[in-house]
Amino acid sequence: MVRLIALTYRIVRAEANSDFGKIRQLYYETWQSAYRDLMPASYLQQLPPTTWRPERRWQNMLLAMTAVGEVVGVCTFGPARHANYEGWGELYSLYVHPNYHHHGIGQQLIIQAHRRLKADYPQNCLLVLANNAVAHRFYQRNGFHDTGQIYVDHAPFGVLHERIFED
Repeated sequence: MVRLIALTYRIVRAEANSDFGKIRQLYYETWQSAYRDLMPASYLQQLPPTTWRPERRWQNMLLAMTAVGEVVGVCTFGPARHANYEGWGELYSLYVHPNYHHHGIGQQLIIQAHRRLKADYPQNCLLVLANNAVAHRFYQRNGFHDTGQIYVDHAPFGVLHERIFED
């Protein structure tokens, strides 16, 4: 039996002076864990933390912070990036450090991000790797539905197939 210890954290908006080095490291560590069985290992192994540029989206970023200031979750959002979704909002990313799963952090991040998106966009979407069943279930539990549409992205290591979800 696994027993979870209560975790104290808060969701805050990123600021221009946020510690983007910590946020980069969070992206790096979550990608290494979350995509371990979903993307080629050779691709993940060659990614340095500097791959991510969170400072570019700080205005539309929420962070989950522990009581001691550790960044354990990040969520970014804004206007949809794809022409078919002009005028829509998009949830770009949501990552929680693997050591902090099952504490409700992802749920709180998506609730607050979705609330902010809804204030500016009546309709919202997100893309999820087609083979990421765990993420599919998470987003479906949190108000998004799978449209059945696939977006094909030509990534540096090959082709990615992403499912389109809408709220």
